[in-house]
Amino acid sequence: MKTYIKKVLKVLKLIRFKDICDAFKIIISCPLGLVLKLFKKHMWIVSEMEHTARDNGYWFFKYMRENYPERNIFYPIQFNSPDYPKVAVLGNVIRHGSFKHHIYTWCAEMDISARTGRGLPAPFMCHLFQVRGFYPFKSVFLQHGVNMSAAPFLERKRNRIDLFITSTEAEAKGLQEDLGYSKEQIKVTGLARYDHLLDFEVNPKQILLMPTWRFWLFPDLGRITEEDRRAVKNSNYVKTYTKFLSSCALNDFLEEHDLTLLFFPHNQMQPFLSEFEGNKRIKIASTEEYDVQTVLKESAYLITDYSSISFDFAYMKKPLCYFQFDYAEFREKHYPEGYFSYKNHGFGPSAENETSLMEELKKSYYNGFKMEKIYEDRVDNTFKYRDNNNCKRTLETIENLCKR
Repeated sequence: MKTYIKKVLKVLKLIRFKDICDAFKIIISCPLGLVLKLFKKHMWIVSEMEHTARDNGYWFFKYMRENYPERNIFYPIQFNSPDYPKVAVLGNVIRHGSFKHHIYTWCAEMDISARTGRGLPAPFMCHLFQVRGFYPFKSVFLQHGVNMSAAPFLERKRNRIDLFITSTEAEAKGLQEDLGYSKEQIKVTGLARYDHLLDFEVNPKQILLMPTWRFWLFPDLGRITEEDRRAVKNSNYVKTYTKFLSSCALNDFLEEHDLTLLFFPHNQMQPFLSEFEGNKRIKIASTEEYDVQTVLKESAYLITDYSSISFDFAYMKKPLCYFQFDYAEFREKHYPEGYFSYKNHGFGPSAENETSLMEELKKSYYNGFKMEKIYEDRVDNTFKYRDNNNCKRTLETIENLCKR
């Protein structure tokens, strides 16, 4: 009980005056949105995070605007986002967080997002309204990856997800068994962004290191304090990657073979990029400079840890390795293990320390950065679809939801 009260007090401490203002905007915009709903029929809002257009939300919106321009479909994004221009050319863009965005949210028939709550006009407050059933729209979760673990935040009881888009039959089964979704709520269509993965040209000199985030290092509500920064700096996560990036073994290998390594941490760890140092062979990548899908398509080899980005890389049948130096800690503090076993289902070998990671990297390099047959077979057995029709299937599934 004391722990629960402590958590509540910590969250209340982080609530700002803006959150209270957002609550008023939500309430005031409600009648306007419901009246507008009488005139704007079948409005869909497609989104990701408030400042991005590079994941499944963007690719699905692009597909809709190019193939069904007459549809009443809108994309919210901050107008100062570096991604804004490429969405603006498609039309039907609204400023994320504006009063118009609030009105349209009440008017929407469908909220279609790659992120739970983040595409809503006031992510924190709106999500509270959504999970309590106040908004009249149906919610479609496009995802921003393949769900591999029993992630508590995605449990059915914590969300109002009417349609959960998945990529594999195993993933769909895992959502039912581990997170409580019904078979009717889950559809295997493939992710929207996969439509553009098979058209790629590899840079044989580029290696991609893309680890995921760590839940216990990311502050509540994303509001970073100096205490949070100190905790990240002194964490095993930062120390391990700093040690690997600065190691003579890695840098000598890169120099000897004229290779470049791109270190591209997860979006949640991007605020802490200053903790890492690059050099002429190692580039520290920010989301402002680099596009995730572009570097995935360009890179010859992927080093990740527990990230589902490995599915994107495997979709292209390119070699990868899992660097899992903190497996027990990750399972205890981040997400518990789900249906996916890296040993039995993974698309590459796993390394527990820097030495074994270097061995796997060198082995793949001398093999011409080619995926081994055992992992190619796993790719073929994992994905229900490997084609360019993921958006099409997603649309068909959403339309079926509208009819129900």
